[in-house]
Amino acid sequence: MQRRSQSPSGFTLIEMLVAASVGIVLAGLSFAYLRAGTLLLAKNVAVNMSNNDLRGALDQLQDRLQSVTNVPILINTSGAVATAPTAGIYYDRLLGESYVVTHPGGSGLAAAATSVLVTRSTDAYASPPIPAAGDVLLIDGAASTMRPRVSSVSTGAVTGGLQTITITLTAALGTAVDWNATDVKTAMLVRREAMIVMPAGARSELQRYAAYESAPTQYTVISRQIGTQTGETTPFSIATVGLDKMVNVDFRVRAQDSDNALATKELNNFSSFMRVQCLAPSRQRPKN
Repeated sequence: MQRRSQSPSGFTLIEMLVAASVGIVLAGLSFAYLRAGTLLLAKNVAVNMSNNDLRGALDQLQDRLQSVTNVPILINTSGAVATAPTAGIYYDRLLGESYVVTHPGGSGLAAAATSVLVTRSTDAYASPPIPAAGDVLLIDGAASTMRPRVSSVSTGAVTGGLQTITITLTAALGTAVDWNATDVKTAMLVRREAMIVMPAGARSELQRYAAYESAPTQYTVISRQIGTQTGETTPFSIATVGLDKMVNVDFRVRAQDSDNALATKELNNFSSFMRVQCLAPSRQRPKN
C-alpha cells in the first residue's frame, strides 16, 4: 500500500514574522501619510481663517475711521484714557451734517438751555438724518468739552426742502454758546464709538461698541481670535506723519478651531496665526 505525502497547511514562524513586519511597516507608512495630510489640512484651515478674520477686523476699523470727526483717543479696557500701546480707541462717528442752528435771541444759547432748534435740508443728495436719542449734537464754536446728548426730537413740516427740528437734550448745555444773530451757526451729529480688545476667558476678542458715551454694555464681536501673547492685547497707538495723525494698529490673530490638531505642532507659529501692522488714516486730515 502506497503512502501519500501531505504538504504543510500552515505558515512557519519565520513566515509569520516576515508578514507581520511588512504589515507593521505598511501601517506605519499609512498612518504617517494620514497624519501629514491631517496636519496640512489643519494648517491650511487655520491660515485661511486667520487671514479672513484679520481682513474683516481691518476692514471694519478702516470703515469706521473714514467717518470720524476727530483723532481717535487711546483707552484701556476700562475706558480710561491711556498711553500707547493701548487695548482700544474711541472716536466720534459722523452721522450727519450740516444742521443750521436757529438763534434763540439775545446773545445766543444760554448755559441753562435744554433744547435746540435746528433746520436740516431734505434734499436727496444733502439730507442729514433726523437726530435720535443718544446722538450728540456738536455745535460749531462751542466748547470742546460740551457734548449735548439728544433725549427726544420733534419734527416740523417740510417747507421748500427744509425741515425744522426741535431737539430736547438730556441735560442743560452747561456752557453758553454766544454768537451774533446775523451769523449762521451750524452743527453736526455724531455718536461716540469704541473698539477695544477685551479679555474673554482664556482668549481675547476685538469688540466694537456702537454707543460709548456712558456706561456701555452692548457690543459686537469683530474678532474672537486676537492673540494672547505679550503685546498682542494692546494693538493701538497714534503715529504722527508730518501734520497728520494716524491710528497705528498691530493686529495678530490666531485661529483656534484647529487647536486640537495643532496642539504640540506649530500651535503659535505661522500655521495658525497672521499678523499685520499698518497705519490707518481717518476722515479729517491733516491734523496738527
